[in-house]
Amino acid sequence: MESNPFSGQLLDIAGQLKMQTARELLLDIYQDVYGPKITLANLNELAGDISRIAGRSRPWTGKFLHSIIKQYAGFSTNGKLIKALNILAAQLDGLNEVQARAQEMSGLLAVNDLPPGTIILGAARRCDTPGCPVRFVPAHPRQKYHSKACAALARRQKQEREASCQERIDSKPSRAPVFHTG
Repeated sequence: MESNPFSGQLLDIAGQLKMQTARELLLDIYQDVYGPKITLANLNELAGDISRIAGRSRPWTGKFLHSIIKQYAGFSTNGKLIKALNILAAQLDGLNEVQARAQEMSGLLAVNDLPPGTIILGAARRCDTPGCPVRFVPAHPRQKYHSKACAALARRQKQEREASCQERIDSKPSRAPVFHTG
């Protein structure tokens, strides 16, 4: 699988916009924080910070970041690393963590009025009603359905399934042993 080397950061160079590579963004972040001299200790610290932002259980290492900077064959960036670099860069530019993690989305539908710049903190999930294609951000962690109508439909479907199972159980002849006295 080929990785996208671009970070998504646009740079204004002499009036022309240029897409910044993940390597360039990594170098910019490093130099903003630590200065021009690259050391393994600083790369390890930066790798730990980037790994925490990405939520990795196995952190990236300073050697891995060094391999990306030096463009060694076989070392490439992935979407998680690029996203973490962009978040860290936004934080260095003065945004708080929530603003840095926020991403502009198109195609969202809102039931209530959302003013421009609203940040939705929840994670979207699929409605639990079989066959319902709606994804929604729950108002409560235990919310399973996107609407009362979908919840009622799911309840009705469950009752019908249970009734059908009970009918099958009731229609089968009993296999209980028959005891004759006599």
